[in-house]
Amino acid sequence: MNYATATAAELAADHDFIQWVKYPTQERTLYWTQVAEQHPEKAEELAEARRLVLLLSQEQADDHSADEDAQLVWEQLQEAMQQDRERGTDGGSVFSLLGYSRKTWLSAAAAVILLLASAALLFTRQSTDSMTYATAYGEKRTIQFSDKSVIVLNANSSITIPEKWERNRPRKVELRGEAFFSVTQQANRQQFIVTTSKGTEINVLGTEFNVYDRGQEDRVVLSSGKVRLSTTQNGATKQTEMQPGDLITVSAAGALSHRHVDPDLYTAWQENKLYFDDYTLREVGALIEQQYGYKVEFSGQELSGQRITAFLEVKRPEDILNTLAETFELKITQQENTIYISSL
Repeated sequence: MNYATATAAELAADHDFIQWVKYPTQERTLYWTQVAEQHPEKAEELAEARRLVLLLSQEQADDHSADEDAQLVWEQLQEAMQQDRERGTDGGSVFSLLGYSRKTWLSAAAAVILLLASAALLFTRQSTDSMTYATAYGEKRTIQFSDKSVIVLNANSSITIPEKWERNRPRKVELRGEAFFSVTQQANRQQFIVTTSKGTEINVLGTEFNVYDRGQEDRVVLSSGKVRLSTTQNGATKQTEMQPGDLITVSAAGALSHRHVDPDLYTAWQENKLYFDDYTLREVGALIEQQYGYKVEFSGQELSGQRITAFLEVKRPEDILNTLAETFELKITQQENTIYISSL
């Protein structure tokens, strides 16, 4: 699709756009942020398209009636085309409709687009019976579920949950990004299961823990209670019981590393504090990219490989960058959405 000329209706029918609005991920958010930056004149259409997708996703009509409506509008479009032919215009090309009946054709076409989008969204909603909460770059969000469990979403993260908890089945949620969970134990000891994009599964009854699902690894830190971690490596599933203070890192291939930490350091982001645990500057740069949406470039591998351990109060990315500049004597400049870091 040519986004420079796309209308709000066309955007609302675009599969990639629909997936971003309904199921935002880091990659999708970055892509559409770049589209918005490349076409600032389309800001109004993008906002309207997003509103249309959200509105249509809430419709409760069934698939059959949506198909019937789409068919009716299509028949009206065909009728308009026939009227053009009878008036003597060239009916062999859809573009001929840009003459006398341009307004009629555009209205009908927009209706078809919206109805098809509605049907697609409705199918997705009915087949998954779930809803997604998401945060933008630099944003945090607290969500309380009907079972009294509370989740704090970190920046550029999303969580997909069932619309209704079924009493006799596990409460399953899907996380992308980072979140802190405070899970309320139910009287029937109903399980609460968190899955990440890499397939790591955290099974809990009632506890507090932090899950990090970014880049090439998952990271789980247990604050209190007890959880069972399930991972898959080389086709084999492995289960690990975690105790308070445990930090387990899971690679994309399923390999585990396990150590004991102070959980408060790894959950302090809820209070706008960050703990860099022997991070390379490259890892710090990745964090800035993931949480604030900037692109970070270093002048060389030697510089990006230097390490830092620090506990900072961070309300904006400049708080991190100023610390790096003072600690390592760096020159930091910014051009549009890219931050350049080099030695003095």
